[in-house]
Amino acid sequence: MVGGGLALGAVAGGARVFLSPDGLGSKGEGPPALELSADSGSDVRALEVQLGDELLPQVAQGRWGSTQLRTSTHSMVGFTWAGARSAQPQPKVQVRSRVRGGWTSWRSVRALHDLPDPGSGEGRGVLGTELAWIGDADGIQVQVAGARPADLTMVLLHPARRADDRFQSAYGRDPATYGRSSKGALTPTARPKIYSRSQWGADESWRDGNPEFCSTIQQVHVHHTVNSNDYAEDDVPALLRGIYRYHTQNLGWSDVGYNFLVDRFGRIWTGRAGGAAKAVRGAHTLGFNATSTGVSVIGNLDQVAPSSAVLEAIAQLAAWKLSHYGLLGSGTTTVVSEGSDKFRAGKSVTLPIIDGHRDTNDTACPGGNLYAVLDQVRARTDAIINAAQLQPMPITRPAAVVGTPVVGGRLRARLPKGRPEGTTAAIAWLRDGVAIPGATRKVYQPTAEDAGRQLGLRITLSCAGYETTEVTASAAGIVKVETTLEVHSSGRGGRVKVRARVVPVGMDGVPTGALRVKVNQRTKRVDLRSGRRKARFVGFAKGRYPVVVRYFGDGVYLPSRAVSEVRVR
Repeated sequence: MVGGGLALGAVAGGARVFLSPDGLGSKGEGPPALELSADSGSDVRALEVQLGDELLPQVAQGRWGSTQLRTSTHSMVGFTWAGARSAQPQPKVQVRSRVRGGWTSWRSVRALHDLPDPGSGEGRGVLGTELAWIGDADGIQVQVAGARPADLTMVLLHPARRADDRFQSAYGRDPATYGRSSKGALTPTARPKIYSRSQWGADESWRDGNPEFCSTIQQVHVHHTVNSNDYAEDDVPALLRGIYRYHTQNLGWSDVGYNFLVDRFGRIWTGRAGGAAKAVRGAHTLGFNATSTGVSVIGNLDQVAPSSAVLEAIAQLAAWKLSHYGLLGSGTTTVVSEGSDKFRAGKSVTLPIIDGHRDTNDTACPGGNLYAVLDQVRARTDAIINAAQLQPMPITRPAAVVGTPVVGGRLRARLPKGRPEGTTAAIAWLRDGVAIPGATRKVYQPTAEDAGRQLGLRITLSCAGYETTEVTASAAGIVKVETTLEVHSSGRGGRVKVRARVVPVGMDGVPTGALRVKVNQRTKRVDLRSGRRKARFVGFAKGRYPVVVRYFGDGVYLPSRAVSEVRVR
């Protein structure tokens, strides 16, 4: 018993709770007056509260307001009421929430325009607002203007975060899967990475009946959910479970309304069941669900601009879906409305193939910032589809670097074989993987700057009807430097002195390593110092003796050998 002896029941199977404000503190203090609970087997806690005169009294002409209502933890809020969509006026709802002990500013919770088509059997005369994600809150205050439906009901939800809600960011794509059942003349693009319903934890018992399918896909409708923009990656699965619960248990839809959802990190999630690759009929664009697929960005794109990751995800998804039906993302298509608040039933309407929800319904969706860049999405979609139509460049022999990589030598680029007639080849010589300025000819002469570095080349092959292809090749090892030996020998009094200097060819440098000095049959091995070294021998009789000096090299500087003679006096 809470609030002056009023019984508070938990939501179970859509039950509603009728409350009185007696005993609720205006500051939201004391025990929770609104307690959420979960159905058996579910971890989505929920409460439905009918807002009559007791909780939402009239405070001025055309305005109603509640006190600050203390709740158990909730993170999502929406409002529903019965009636026909054409009935006017509709309530204009604002809420503020108590988060971490303080009250947020007021925020609008807009009437929902992402709806099933008339006659689809979904919704059963229930209208509602968007479902707002507010994060963990323990209090709420409500204001309504314009009209307060007799059965206006507040829905509080708290989908618990699960241990397996952690997902890595979805950069990269699923293995390329090219559909063989394309209904158009285009080669379908690769399927993007799409997280499944099981990965976000859909309770399949909430669905009502089997999925329905469209006979074709002519459009991709773009939406936003008008949720918060500051959710974390790990919040997304729970957020999706909350949307799913609201759509099915509160609005009476058969499933999630959207076919796909994209979070602010660029990850794509399966919404409505039936198979991501199939033409599942959604409940997202009133009057235009029969020939389309719907993708909704999780967030409020009136408040923030979509990230490049979000735009890329929409384009990848649109390209995959549209290419199966022989469509590009740009251009228009003519469809027949099944009845919306903008186009009467039976009216033929010419619309963009990728459109914003506001093109079909009287709504601000998908937010001004996203709507403003839909041309970028269309262009990117076309680029993805067009790239899939190109043949791979036929190459029967790879490119190669011909020649020995030494300073002052010559390297030649050998182009790959098998390339079609008319192919252009743009050559770029590389030093340690970085293009060398001005080095774009077939022949390249290594310079002193290349010594000890790895040379290679990148060849870009372009030909109409084929994929632009880059091929690379590397020289056989790092660039070496040839050397010569300067040797000076002298002998007196039975002693022989040999001075040797290793000289790089074509450049300055200080070789390292060792020398082997041989006088007649006597040998010494000495290490270089500053590229030179002396070797001394004793015990020679007067006469002439052969001198052989060998430099062993050091990995960059190449070995060399010198032969001379010394006379001992």
